[in-house]
Amino acid sequence: MEFNDPALEHLVNKITVALNENNKEDAAYYMDIIIEKYPEVANILMNSIEFQNIMAQNEEEEGAEASDEGDDFAIKPGSGMEIDEEKIINDMNAMLDVEPTNAQEFIQKGTVLTVTEEYEKALECFNKALEFDENKLSALISKGNVLELMERYDEASEVYEEVMNLDVEEVYDLMSQGYILEGSQRFEEALKTYDKALKKERNNANILFLKGSCHIKLKQYPKAINTLEEAIEKYSNNPYETIFELENAYHNKGVALHAIGEDDDALEAFSLALGLNPEYYYSYYEIGIIQEDREKYESALKNYEKFLEYDNTDSEVVEAKERVEKILKE
Repeated sequence: MEFNDPALEHLVNKITVALNENNKEDAAYYMDIIIEKYPEVANILMNSIEFQNIMAQNEEEEGAEASDEGDDFAIKPGSGMEIDEEKIINDMNAMLDVEPTNAQEFIQKGTVLTVTEEYEKALECFNKALEFDENKLSALISKGNVLELMERYDEASEVYEEVMNLDVEEVYDLMSQGYILEGSQRFEEALKTYDKALKKERNNANILFLKGSCHIKLKQYPKAINTLEEAIEKYSNNPYETIFELENAYHNKGVALHAIGEDDDALEAFSLALGLNPEYYYSYYEIGIIQEDREKYESALKNYEKFLEYDNTDSEVVEAKERVEKILKE
């Protein structure tokens, strides 16, 4: 499922990774955040057979290995169960037997219906939730998301227009609203929304990251660099509270540095991104661009090829690769 809420999307991704790595501690940590901020989604995840089985399995393995190894026991990645989508869907379908009585329950049911691709029924649920609270941000964003999935883009745009015009105060709501504003190319308004959120939580790395990335879209590169550096610093102080991965911030910082001609520093930033995650392939393309500008064509080609190992459909990178190959043949 795709979300139009950056916080929710990244938190769910982090839980998925933790479960796949059989890492109970991280999964529980991120689940606590979702329970607080997104109770309707937390209910779905907590009640899924997949989540319960993996958590139970981890507990059994922890007990068994702890008895053999004493206090040195640590959960090892790579031993997680195979994902069984049918079990998850059956479990979520069972939850649909409960008739919702309030906005949160309608959002929960609508979210399940979205996952199972019953979009018309999901839309009905989100509309019911809005009857309880016409300004409920999570219901509006979910409704817009479903309309997009149904390819009813004009209607989705109208819903997002409502989201953008709401007067919201909660930090996560402000982040989501800013993200929707960015998607509608209303970057200046998005910046104001992020600034409003920062007045509430000045040290929030999530907001700083989104704000810095928004500065890039406005070509305000020095501001972007300063804001992203602050995001990186705050991330380092409290990585578990962030919704983005640190390589995202280093990469975006590199993009801003390259835009103002600071290519040595940009290369360092892209290298740091790849050092954190060698599969963060976007940075390979950016490094290739700099190397091509410096006429280091063989190195540029290797980086374009590395990018295409992960995504061979990006026409811009394909063209860059072909351009360099042509130069090398001359």
